[in-house]
Amino acid sequence: MKRLTALSVIAVLAAMFAFSHLSGQSRETKVVFIRSQAAILAHPAGAQVDQLKQQAQEEVDGLVASLQELEAKVAAGNELTPEENERYQALVTSINAVQQRYAQEIDAAARPAIEDVNGILATLAEENGYTIIMDADEARNLDLVVYADDDLDITQMVIDRLTAQ
Repeated sequence: MKRLTALSVIAVLAAMFAFSHLSGQSRETKVVFIRSQAAILAHPAGAQVDQLKQQAQEEVDGLVASLQELEAKVAAGNELTPEENERYQALVTSINAVQQRYAQEIDAAARPAIEDVNGILATLAEENGYTIIMDADEARNLDLVVYADDDLDITQMVIDRLTAQ
């Protein structure tokens, strides 16, 4: 999925705001936030997702450490032997393959949690009149939101619903 830049997000929000006023929309816009990663990890599938992330990190870290040894040799002004060059290329290929494999496994493991969280969000939006639910972490990473009241965070409400299921 392509990430939006802060400028793109601001433009989209400005267009949404302008459209809602141009269309004569009479309802109030109600924005809330969720820390989606916290909600996903609270799901029963979240433990498996977390475990896979840790396994991936450990496996990649081991490969990167081997790669860095070879890079340190080059940085010290030494040339790699043909065998070392071959090992270097194999390590780079292995790192990419491991990252791709774990990304697919993590996506598959997270899918039930994501579907359940999205279903709960849709229900909460309908029940409470939320018109926009934003991911708090993404909004923070993009510097999209400068300030938001703590009571706009519905993460615990979502976690409570997940637990009740």
